Amino acid sequence: MKRHCNTILMTLCLVVPVLFSCVKYGDQPNKKLDYDQLDVSFQATLPKGYALEENSLFGIYATCTRDEKVNTNMAENSGIAKYSFTEDAIPYLYKSAEGEAVVGKKGDHNYKFYAFYPYDASVTDLSAIPVNIPATIDWKADDTPDLTMLLAAQATVTSIIAPVPMTFEAVAQCRLTIRIPNTTVPVIKSLKVAPVKESVFKGKLAWSGTYDIFEGKATSNESSGSKSITVNFGSGYTLPEGYTEISFVMGEFKYPSGGLQLQITKGDGSTITKKMFEASEVFAAGSSKVYTLS
Repeated sequence: MKRHCNTILMTLCLVVPVLFSCVKYGDQPNKKLDYDQLDVSFQATLPKGYALEENSLFGIYATCTRDEKVNTNMAENSGIAKYSFTEDAIPYLYKSAEGEAVVGKKGDHNYKFYAFYPYDASVTDLSAIPVNIPATIDWKADDTPDLTMLLAAQATVTSIIAPVPMTFEAVAQCRLTIRIPNTTVPVIKSLKVAPVKESVFKGKLAWSGTYDIFEGKATSNESSGSKSITVNFGSGYTLPEGYTEISFVMGEFKYPSGGLQLQITKGDGSTITKKMFEASEVFAAGSSKVYTLS
């Protein structure tokens, strides 16, 4: 039934653009729907290099002017709609279940759409979406750290042309991957990433706080924040043959004082310290960096 509904939705998505073929986005007066009601779908443009699994869940908050009432919630559930991601033909978002649709009605106008990933049922206020980048990570070979970066998008349109385009950007987080050969480190107990001049570094590699999707601004809690990230491997982890990749999420920052360095504690307690990146390096939100230990 779900796929049947999706087929109907896809058909609507193909028909509606024909109806509005002469309309250009953003430069026309408010347009009314030529039908009584439509479940809105969204085209999802993800950051470069960002991949998602089929049916990954997004949160959608949508408002419009309806019956002369501004900022009317368009979700069937009167809250934040839960949408699924698919790469059928083009990456797009469709309602994940009955009762989860964003619905456009005849006479609606002044549409505003906000979306975030990953969906979190505890999020009811999009001005305070939680962000958590841990300073200490307990790593296991069969339970790798969460590499999910918060994605957000917003669009203000004057008419619904399905699917509505939404361009997502990564928020306040980047990703670092460290490749370690077992010939250099047979057994690893911990690794630490920090600025070479940590005492004068003004950024935060790890922090907790919130993101305001309306203002496009991330705010860290005053009591949170770390200038380094440590990955612990318990009493010691024996690396398999070849290279082992250790990946984790960091806060965005730029120009680390003296550059970034890596300190690895081996199984016998000895340490290796290597400079990874120069002081001119920029760790922008959504970026991915790789360092290979030689």
